[in-house]
Amino acid sequence: MRHLAALIFSLTLLLGGTAMAADRGSAEEAKALAMKAVSLLEKSGDKAIDAFNAEKASFVDRDLYITVMDRQGVVRASSGPSAALIGKNTLDAEDPDGKKFVQEFLKVAESGKEGWVAYKYIDPLTKKIAQKKAFVYGVGAYVIMCGSYVAS
Repeated sequence: MRHLAALIFSLTLLLGGTAMAADRGSAEEAKALAMKAVSLLEKSGDKAIDAFNAEKASFVDRDLYITVMDRQGVVRASSGPSAALIGKNTLDAEDPDGKKFVQEFLKVAESGKEGWVAYKYIDPLTKKIAQKKAFVYGVGAYVIMCGSYVAS
């Protein structure tokens, strides 16, 4: 009986972990979603900003979402939890370790158009601070980001 209980407990943990993983987007999927947003911005210009804010479902995949800021650090669009930051200057935002990750986003966009930035942010699934890495791509006056949470 004890072995059966241990087996059931183990399966519950395993299946729970699988369900959690299914709720997560990968780094590759984050990059793909960002590139979808890049394509729209390149095609539609500033009109894409309205689409990112109005058509949120098109730019959200589980815990992945698009954020767009201008080159001064002002958030112009977000299809996820960062929507509360639209219109706010986030240039000096820091993660819990003091990393000014928005400034890192801007450096990547200015230095070569695309890259990755690692930082800590609130995980929308656990509501706790977690390691995240964002794919960053500069397009004209804007910087597009989409990040995935790193499994710990």
